[in-house]
Amino acid sequence: MTSTSAPTHALRINPVALSQKVAQQLDRHGNGDAYPVMVVAAEPTWSHDPVLALPDGRQARVVPCASLLAVWEHLVADRGDEVLVLLTDIPETSLGHGVRSRVFRQRVITVEPWDLVVDAFGAQVPDAALESERWAGPALLDAMPPAGWPRLATTVLTREVALRHLAAARLGFDRRGNGPDDLDVTTLLRWSAEPGAVEAFTLLRAEERAGLASWLVERFGGPARALFALVDAGRGNDALPLGLVCEALWSSETPEAVRAQGRVDQYFGGLQDDLAIRGLAQAAAQMVGAMLIDRDKGIRRQGHALLDRAEQLVVQFNAADSVDHSPTLRTGFTRRLTTAAHALAAGASGAGLDVAVNELAQHRLAQVEAERVLRVRMAQRLVRWLGTEVEAPASVADGLRRQIGEWGWVDRALHHVWAGEDAHPELQRAFRTVFERAQQRRRELDRAFANRLAAWAAAGPGNDGDLLTVENLLPRVVEPLIRADRPVLLVVLDGMSAAVAVELAEELSQHWVEYDPLAGAGTGQRRALVAALPTLTAVSRTSLFAGALRSGTQATERQMFAQGRWGPGACVFHKGPSRGGAGEVFAGELAEAMADPGRLVAVVINTVDESLANGREGDEAGWQLSDLGFLRSLLDLARSSGRAVLITSDHGHVLEHGGEHVKTADAASARHRISASPAGPGEVELRGPRVVADGQRIVALWDPSLRYRPSRAGYHGGAALAEVTIPLLAYLVPNVADVPKGWAPVQERPPEWWEAQPPETPADAVSVPPPAPRPRRKVPVVVGDALFDVPQQTPAPTARPAAIDLVAALLATELFQAQHALTPRRVDPGKIEAAVRALVEARGVLSTAVLAQRAGELPARAGGFVTTLQRIFNVDNYPVLSQIDDGRSVRLDIALLRTQFGLPAGAA
Repeated sequence: MTSTSAPTHALRINPVALSQKVAQQLDRHGNGDAYPVMVVAAEPTWSHDPVLALPDGRQARVVPCASLLAVWEHLVADRGDEVLVLLTDIPETSLGHGVRSRVFRQRVITVEPWDLVVDAFGAQVPDAALESERWAGPALLDAMPPAGWPRLATTVLTREVALRHLAAARLGFDRRGNGPDDLDVTTLLRWSAEPGAVEAFTLLRAEERAGLASWLVERFGGPARALFALVDAGRGNDALPLGLVCEALWSSETPEAVRAQGRVDQYFGGLQDDLAIRGLAQAAAQMVGAMLIDRDKGIRRQGHALLDRAEQLVVQFNAADSVDHSPTLRTGFTRRLTTAAHALAAGASGAGLDVAVNELAQHRLAQVEAERVLRVRMAQRLVRWLGTEVEAPASVADGLRRQIGEWGWVDRALHHVWAGEDAHPELQRAFRTVFERAQQRRRELDRAFANRLAAWAAAGPGNDGDLLTVENLLPRVVEPLIRADRPVLLVVLDGMSAAVAVELAEELSQHWVEYDPLAGAGTGQRRALVAALPTLTAVSRTSLFAGALRSGTQATERQMFAQGRWGPGACVFHKGPSRGGAGEVFAGELAEAMADPGRLVAVVINTVDESLANGREGDEAGWQLSDLGFLRSLLDLARSSGRAVLITSDHGHVLEHGGEHVKTADAASARHRISASPAGPGEVELRGPRVVADGQRIVALWDPSLRYRPSRAGYHGGAALAEVTIPLLAYLVPNVADVPKGWAPVQERPPEWWEAQPPETPADAVSVPPPAPRPRRKVPVVVGDALFDVPQQTPAPTARPAAIDLVAALLATELFQAQHALTPRRVDPGKIEAAVRALVEARGVLSTAVLAQRAGELPARAGGFVTTLQRIFNVDNYPVLSQIDDGRSVRLDIALLRTQFGLPAGAA
């Protein structure tokens, strides 16, 4: 549309829109001069390229003319082959007949925004709601992107679509890879934090700025209202950090908080809208929380900068005492650290400590400060352990069983707590207190174990009972696999302790199923080996590869391993030969050996042992799979070649935790000596056939805080439980069809005190008295045969009467019987009963392999068995039984089971 009347306000037009308008006029009315002079009513400013390329190949030169003299100057000047476009806000009536007679169509060409905007979108008309937004037409024209607005498939351009595109363009969404469909409160707040973004918005024309803000407020409510109140007050850049402050202030009713709220209100320019401020606060907290854990380092850095600014605002508003409960601010995180420190220092486990630690873990900075929170949790676990009764080990076998099943977890927690806290003095003191108490208890257990070890070593081989020793690993565990033609990978993580094994097993459970290779017909449990004495690599690792108590070097190990009864081609790869060249993870010889299913392959990885000598970079406690050399790649190779995997060590270790240097001239290692002088404080004399040393005698340190040689990161060679206990981890791939005879899956259960909090008892559960404790033998004073007895394996705990009632009541319901009858493959009810019983006893969660084993189902059918159980129990698709951890575990929702099957209140 064109008109001879001048617009009320000069229109700002961008190159895309102007090119579109010029081309449109030339197409419709360009029958005369091919390069006319066109006068367009628009704001006489032009900051773009003065030359426009028109669709038909011609060029147009754009010249702003703020005066009549400027118009005349360009009319009379020489022109080339270009269309001349003069932008002016002079009314047509003021130009005079002389000017009009020389220009295109003898008139000023006015721009009707809606004509160009609707055409740019590929529509025909704007809807009434959009057309009523008089500011929107010029704004859409001015903001038109270089490629034009996207073409729509509809004939009507709606208000929602047009203003979403306008907002996206004006807020610079393209710079962050967003589009109009991404417009929400989060992107709006993110925009406010972008450098220069709010300033650019304030440079828009007042009508557009007000109209766009009004539409965004209408679209997104309170948070947008609060945001644009800040923009109007000149403080839009502070929207996110101020929202974090408001989150804390508006959730408190203290007089100090109310006064601080009044000071913040002025920041909003007197908005006086609590709902809007609360909405902004909630959105800001969620958004900054997400930024802090974003994968993009730049976004994380920006999140921390916003937190820093928020803390500055807290000081500015004198509100530090009113925001210390904040779930987002650093002030709130520090206060929760303080509360947890006080609870830990009190030294009593219970609800108060659990609440303090859980609140700390729920803070939005908990993921960012994950290592600090983990250490607090570890200290919490030690406090719980200190609150339990612990008896001394009754024998070497008892000590190893409890080290691998419980005390290794204590050592793991001790390592984390020792790593400490860098910035919070009260937490540092609490950690120190908890560590010293737990370390003292561990020391007493090591003292008792050393006495049992001395008697056991004197008795020598033949008095081991069922105890697995390092020299018996190959004959008892590996040889049966070789006879069954099972390919095996034996990994020796030199120096791996029970604490390291606990962490490694957690990670490996994501891709492998752990088995007990000596379970027989019993329940699977994680095993431990007793190291040779002294607990040194030269003795214990050589004994492992030789299958007999020996001392030697790597050459001795290779020779004895190759000459043993482990099949043709059995080979061991040490550090040097196992490493590959440039671009290779490991040597080609190792890869070739792994590819031959008839060869037993052993690989030694020295990462843990070397860290004891040289320390580790950083202050991280614990071990992950990625820390252990090429173990991950080696396991992947074992998986592809179908090998069973045995991961063990030659000895454990104790760590340097502020220990004492005991000076002696006869130290044979950091933890044992060889002179004839008697054992002193912290030492134990070990003699007999189990001791591989001159005269079959050494004096070893049992106290983990003592050492004979200069300080290192850790030590071995002594008689502490952590040194003598060798973990054994045995793995098969999931759903393996042919499980080796005597192998049973291990259901790893952390000690009860390790759990975050005890499970809640259902309100309708029957109170069942705990079973009477099994009497323990007192530790004998006189050395005798009883010292060498190995405690009989504790039978699998039978289901408590309440659990039996629950399962019996379930199987008797008509609904269960009907569901069971509908299954395509009728499963033996006995297997279902055993599976449910096992899940109830395990508090609702079991690994899929263990569940199948407990139910008597073949491992290869474990997945189908669980699917059948789901068809029976998940009535109307309610998830009574679900698979978690990518199908590696099964969860039974006992409460939902009760509801779905109408179980009586007395069943528990």
